[in-house]
Order: sequence, then structure tokens, then C-alpha cells
Amino acid sequence: MDSIYVNPAAKTWEARASTDLNLLVQSFHEKLPGFGVSPLVPMAELARDLGVKAVFVKDESSRLGLPAFKILGASWGAFRAIADLADNLSLDSSLEEVSRAVRRLGLSLYAATDGNHGRAVARMARILGVAASIYVPAFTDVHVQRNIEAEGAKVTVVPGNYDDAVAVANAESRKVSGGLHVQDNAFDDYEKVPGYIIEGYSTLLREVEQQLEQQGLKATAMVTPIGVGSLGHAVTAYCKSSGRQIDVVAVEPETAACLHDNLRSGEFRSIETSKTIMDGMNCGTVSHISWPILRQGVDVSVTICDRECHEAVEQLQKLGVHAGPCGAASLAATKKVAVELKDEHGIRLNGDSVVVLLSTEGSRFYVVPE
Repeated sequence: MDSIYVNPAAKTWEARASTDLNLLVQSFHEKLPGFGVSPLVPMAELARDLGVKAVFVKDESSRLGLPAFKILGASWGAFRAIADLADNLSLDSSLEEVSRAVRRLGLSLYAATDGNHGRAVARMARILGVAASIYVPAFTDVHVQRNIEAEGAKVTVVPGNYDDAVAVANAESRKVSGGLHVQDNAFDDYEKVPGYIIEGYSTLLREVEQQLEQQGLKATAMVTPIGVGSLGHAVTAYCKSSGRQIDVVAVEPETAACLHDNLRSGEFRSIETSKTIMDGMNCGTVSHISWPILRQGVDVSVTICDRECHEAVEQLQKLGVHAGPCGAASLAATKKVAVELKDEHGIRLNGDSVVVLLSTEGSRFYVVPE
């Protein structure tokens, strides 16, 4: 059971959320070129296998033309950071007004990434017509680097891990006039923008709720991948707010399980990580603004190995969802929970359950694990 951690206290924990802000975020995203609601795919066969009422996959394999959900956070985070610097920008500004403000201020965007966040920041820079500099750790797959470069960004490989890349991106952004660091994890003296990025993910969650409502359903459990924890933060706050009591299952690679380690120890700390096919989840430190929310609101934390993840990729692809490893991690975790946990252990997976799996990235190249 070392791969599963249960927090019974999360059942009764409540978070605060701003419906008005979430509406503003969704309205902003709808202005982005090529915006469309991502599909919520029913999985009747999976539901039968798991013995639950319904399973749905929120398929983020083509969000605004990118193979991941990250553009939702990167776009809103960049916009809010720009608005903080431009006094005349309201939160319902047009993209043209934002672009004019960026050029007037002489801004360029900076970020670190080991997956899709950097590509999303690069895309937002391209939309606004400004330069982007993206920093990646040494283990980042070359295909990931090329995809970022294809957005027009300059990619720099940093010796070391993800945390090292974040530190370099932050330092480099401060060396130039107009350097704006758009990062999805918080650290000392850097909390505002990560908070904005978390707000940006509310669009995905509002869509899920609206799509289920159209079928007369409500989610009882939501399964989310964890990297630095920003998406998990958004999911947990949403699932535990406004009268909702949706179980939250968090999943990480066993080689980069920073949240799982912290939950088990009860201590906020960094861990050493190693290579995984779940590149975008290869993070050694939970964002410190997300840690309190995750500690209190995550019902179950699960770790999976690369082989389990690969098998979930294959299963989803057979069912018509072209997920990459980070996306398929949610399915691998759900299967493990279904086998190893029962109702009395703190999560509802039974004939009344409506389970939503967040598939956060589309199909991509990776080296198949032995």
C-alpha cells in the first residue's frame, strides 16, 4: 500500500472559490484564436470494468491547437501578469488591447518547463507578438524541445533538474528590461503569477461540470495528474467548494512523487527525481502555494510506474482517446484504486460513482518502458 495514501479528513474539508472570477477566466479563454470546449468522452466499457455508474475522460489532446491543457493557465497567467504592469487593462480586455500593452511595455516572456507549460507560454507569446525564452532541464526529451522551438521560442537546456531550470529562468528574466517570468509553480517572492495560472485552469473544470449537467449527472470523483501541483490545486479547490464534495485522486510517477512523499511525511520538502515517460510530471517540489490546499483536500494520492502508465496509454488509445503518458496516468491510478481500496477507505467507487479522468496531454513519442 506504499503507492496509495488516504486522507479521510479531506471528506469534510471545504475550499473557497470565486464564481465571478471563474466566469471572467472562461470569457477570456473564449477570445483566444481557435478556442473550443474540449470533449468529455464517455467510457461505458471502463465503467463496467470498474463497477461504477459512469466514467468520463476529459480529453485535452487538442486544446487551442496544442496537445495539452497548459495553455489555459499560461494564457490567463500571462494576461494577469501583464495587466498588473499596465494600469489601463481591465480583466475583460480584448487580445488586441493586451498585445498593444505588451508592445508598449517592451515585454518578453520567460518560463521553465519539462513538458507542455513552456510550449503554452511560447504560444501565448506568439499570439501577443513578443519573444519567448524557455528553459528545460537536461533530461527533457528532444521532441519536447523541438515542439517548443516550433512555436518560435528560444530553448535553452539547463544542466540539472526541473527546479534548476526554474531558478535559471527566473534569474535570466530579471537580467533584461521587460523580462516577464510566467511560471506555474511558486517559490520565495514569486507567488502571484502561479496563483493566476491556477485560476486559469478553472475553465477546464467549469466545462466538465457543464458537460455533465447536460446529461443530468454530477461528478463524485475526479482524478488529476500532479506535477508541481498547480492543476491539482485548481481541481481540489473546485471539487471541495460551493457545496461540492467531489473526491479528489492525485497521481504521480513513482520516480517523481513529491506530493505523495510530502503527504506521507506531513512535511513540505523537495525530493530527488529520475527519468520517467511522464515528462511533464517529473517535478521534485510541490508549489508552496498549492501544498496547503493539496494537503487538506486530496482524498487519495497514488503513485504509478512507467509500465502501468504505458498500459493505460494503450488501453485509452484502443478506446479512441489518444492520450500521452501524463494523460493516461489518471486511468492507471483509477485502476489501482479500484483494486486496492474500498468505500470504507475514504473514496466512493461504487455503482453510484461518476468518475472523471483528466487526460492532460495528447499522444506523443516516448520510449516504451521494458
